[in-house]
Order: sequence, then structure tokens, then C-alpha cells
Amino acid sequence: MNVRLTRQNKNIIFAVVLLLPSILLLTLTIISPLIKSVMMSFTDYSLLSPEQSWNNFANYAELLRSSEFYHSLRITLTYVVATVLLDLALGMTLALVLNRKIRFRGFFRSIIMIPWAIPTIVTALIFMWIYQGDYGVLNYVLVNLGIIDDNINWLRTTDYALASIVVVAVFRQTPLVTVMLLAGLQGISASLYEAARIDGANGWQVFTRITLPMLKPVITSVSLIMIVNNFQMFTLFFTLTNGGPAGSTTSLAIHTYFTAFSTYEMGKASAIGVIWLVLLFAFSTIFTRIMNRDDR
Repeated sequence: MNVRLTRQNKNIIFAVVLLLPSILLLTLTIISPLIKSVMMSFTDYSLLSPEQSWNNFANYAELLRSSEFYHSLRITLTYVVATVLLDLALGMTLALVLNRKIRFRGFFRSIIMIPWAIPTIVTALIFMWIYQGDYGVLNYVLVNLGIIDDNINWLRTTDYALASIVVVAVFRQTPLVTVMLLAGLQGISASLYEAARIDGANGWQVFTRITLPMLKPVITSVSLIMIVNNFQMFTLFFTLTNGGPAGSTTSLAIHTYFTAFSTYEMGKASAIGVIWLVLLFAFSTIFTRIMNRDDR
């Protein structure tokens, strides 16, 4: 029996054939593990025991009563807020500078992405040497400038460890923010700035009345990308401090890792991941709605 397909049906079949490998890969690498993790979060699964049983919401109830969970959440939120704000502030400043007609602008635009191109683990190892307490470059410079009197072990002191990680994150992520904001700036029509100057607007008025409103979609996208990336940051915390000293840098990622591979409580670790995912999704949704409220 001959079946004649219309051109539209042929296009649909062709599109499905093209998308099928990507859908299968997405299912195997993201959707399937996510479903398995959610189901595991409702069990008492442990790597020390081959047996596991359904325990309903026992893992979640235990986490919500755990001071360690709230501590790791506070550390994560502090790190994310500080890093994203600094990324946006420095990125905007650099983008505005690189958008002006300055000497060697092309050269600076070319090298700005070098910190982002370096792998995270390599950046962390470099800064471990910079922060080294006895012979690190940072202590050497600060002591010789008279800013500090004695060497500081930046990564082993509770007062400085988290701030030190934030500095490394900002160093690596600011170039990406800069490039994205610079692309947004180049999309703003020059006639808007010319009209503002003719009307007598000063630099601050031009920035707040033209630049920021026109960059709002870009700023929203950049902020969401940075929030998601930093919320799940593991490499810097694990390499630089491994959650120490005294738990002062134990983020949700580190707490999940310790729960899964130190105490071997995979069910509880999965529950942390699910709560983590829900919080991130809720925050991203609220943030997007707030940023887009004026556009409706």
C-alpha cells in the first residue's frame, strides 16, 4: 500500500530524524540521571549497604533540621551574591572602557578572554601559589608595600578564605561578562547618545537613562548565567580549600560531595541536590520576572 507523504510531513520526519540523536543524548546524560537522583532522594541508599528501602521524606526532614545544610546554603548564597555583583560591576566598567576609542583597543579586546580560556583547575592551582602563606606573591607584595606587617595564610584563615575564593572566581569570570556586555553596548544606536548630548545630558544621566535600560536584557541573561555557574561551583572550593578551614567555605557542592563520598549517604546527598535544584529554579524564575516586569 503506497502512502504518499505531503511536503510538510516529510519536513517533520526529517526534523525528527535530525533531532533524535540529540534527544537521546540529552535523555541519557541529563534527564535519566535527574530522574534517578530524585527517586534516590526518597530512599536510605548508602554505598556501605547493598540494600535500600523507600523512606518517603525522611532525608528531606533530616536536612531541614540540619545546621550543616543551612550553613552550606549560607556560604553558597554569600559567595554567589558577592561574585555576581563584582562580576557585573567590573565587567560593566571594562566593557564601557573597551567600547570607547582608546589606543590598542583591539589588543585589549583580544587578550581580555585569556583568564576565561584557562581551565578552572589551572586557575585554582595558580592562585594557590599566589596565596601561599610563606612565599606567595601576594604576601610578598603586600608586606613590601607596608599594607600588612606579617604573612597571611589566605586559604587557611576563616576570615579570608571565602573572600579569597571570590577573588579567584571574579578573576576568571569577569572577562566573559565583559565580552557579553560589550556586545550589548555595540548594539546600542549611536544616535541615542548624540541626541542625549544635544539635550545636555551628563555622563551619569546617559548611563542611567540610555545605557542601562538598553542593556537590561543582556544584564538579565549574564546575571542568570553567572548565578547558575556559581551556584554549582565545585572546582574552586574543592581545589583551594576543600571546604575548610573549619567549614568556612563548605558550600552546597562541597557538602553534597562529602555526604555522598565521605559518609556514603547517597540518598541524603541526592536530597541535597534536589533541594539545590528547586532553590535555583525558583530563584531564577523570580529574578527573571522581576527583571522583565517593566518590559510588559
